Amino acid sequence: MKDGTERKCSCLIYGDSLTYGYLPNDAHQDLRLPVEERYTTMLEKAFPEVHFSVRAKVGRCIPYLPFEWEDFKEACKNLTSKDFLIFFLGVNDFLSYGRPDIPRVLNHLKGFFSDFKKENIPFLSEDILYVCPPSLDFSGDKAYSAFSTVDGQLNEALSVYCESEGILSFNTAKLTLERYPDKVHLTGDAQKNLGAKLAEFIRREDFFKLD
Repeated sequence: MKDGTERKCSCLIYGDSLTYGYLPNDAHQDLRLPVEERYTTMLEKAFPEVHFSVRAKVGRCIPYLPFEWEDFKEACKNLTSKDFLIFFLGVNDFLSYGRPDIPRVLNHLKGFFSDFKKENIPFLSEDILYVCPPSLDFSGDKAYSAFSTVDGQLNEALSVYCESEGILSFNTAKLTLERYPDKVHLTGDAQKNLGAKLAEFIRREDFFKLD
């Protein structure tokens, strides 16, 4: 490699607009935070031995429909059972339904992971890190107040399921993450904070097994 670091493994980071680093704007243009203000860049710097590939898309949900699975399988091309997956989805699954429905999001996640073998997805459960959605606080917003998740029940349900399947999970609800006025997307400082905390967690759990 150009930096002289030997890459020991590969990791796919698969997510939605939070991973994309979407920058909210009144014109609804496809704007992104600067590269240095994205949590993915923080991970790349923290683990130079790992080759990261980032696949992120605004509006992405947990793969459920055929076209969603095809997109995920395309992202997994050339990866093997020796590689890793960091999976950061669930916000859109929760917000895109007509009412708050935690079991619906949980069932999507269960169905997704349980279909890995059938869909020939290479990752082993112990090599998957699921990043739970950041808590949502829509207090004062009549249209969305019911979708607030500050009580932690959504993340708790997702974390408990992951633990039952031997999948590592990171609970972002425990972090104080600044948002833009849309109350969903993270500011640059929040992205960097998330990246730093994720890196600490990954090291503590020895997720990449680099030693």
